[in-house]
Amino acid sequence: EASMRAELQDTKSKMKVISTKLANMRKERDQLHKDNQSLQEEVLSLQASLRHMIPGFSNTSSSFPMLNELISKIHEFYKCECEDIFFDLLCPELSMKGIIYFFKTAFQRLLEVVDRYFKPTEETLEMTGCFGDIEGPLMDALRKSYQSTWKEIIEKCILPETMKKIAQEMQGNLQLGDESEETIERIEGLLEKMGELLVCLYISDPPLKPNTEDIGSKVVYNPMKHEPLDGFIKAKEECIVILPSVHKITTE
Repeated sequence: EASMRAELQDTKSKMKVISTKLANMRKERDQLHKDNQSLQEEVLSLQASLRHMIPGFSNTSSSFPMLNELISKIHEFYKCECEDIFFDLLCPELSMKGIIYFFKTAFQRLLEVVDRYFKPTEETLEMTGCFGDIEGPLMDALRKSYQSTWKEIIEKCILPETMKKIAQEMQGNLQLGDESEETIERIEGLLEKMGELLVCLYISDPPLKPNTEDIGSKVVYNPMKHEPLDGFIKAKEECIVILPSVHKITTE
C-alpha cells in the first residue's frame, strides 16, 4: 500500500509538471500568434509603401476615387452643374465671348488656388533635398499620401472666402442675374465643386490636367475628347471649346 501511495504521489507530481509545461506552451503559442500577426501587418504596410513608389499605380486609398470614377465625376459635373448654369444663367445674358470668359476665368483661378496650396511643400522638398525635380517615386508617394487625407485637403484648399472672391471678380466683369446675392451664391457653388474636382485631378496617380488653353478655340468636334453642351452636334463638325478636355500627365 505504501508503494502504491508513493507511485500515486509520483504520478501526481509528473502530471503537475506536464500541466505546467502545457500551460507554458499555450502562452508561447499565443505570443507567437500575436508576433506573427504583427509581422503580417508590418509586411502589408511595407508592401503599401512600396506601391506608393510605383509611378502610375492606380489610386490606392479606399475612399479616394479610382481613375475611372474621376473621369465619370468630370462628365457628371460637365453635364449637370456646367450645363445647368450655361443654359439658365449664361446663355440668356452673355455673348460667346462672355461665356468663354466665365469658364476660362473659373478654371484658371481655381488651378492657381490648387497650385498655391501644393507648390510650397514641393518646392521646399526640392530645395531641402537638393533635388532638381521631385517628379518620380517621391512625387508618386506624395500623391498617394495626399489621397488618404483628400477630404481634409479640400476643406483647407477650397475655402468659401476664396470662392467668393473669384465669383466677385467674375461678376465685376459680367454683372449676371442683376448682380443678386442668389446669383453670386450659385457661381460660388459651381466654383466649389470645380475646385474639389481639380484637387482630385492634381493628386490622382497618374495626375490629370484640364486643357484650359483650349477654352475659346475652334476645333473639330471629337466625342471621345469633348463634352457637348449642344446635344445635336455631330462628329467632325466645327465647334468652340467651352469645357476643357482632361488628359493624363506623363511623369516618366
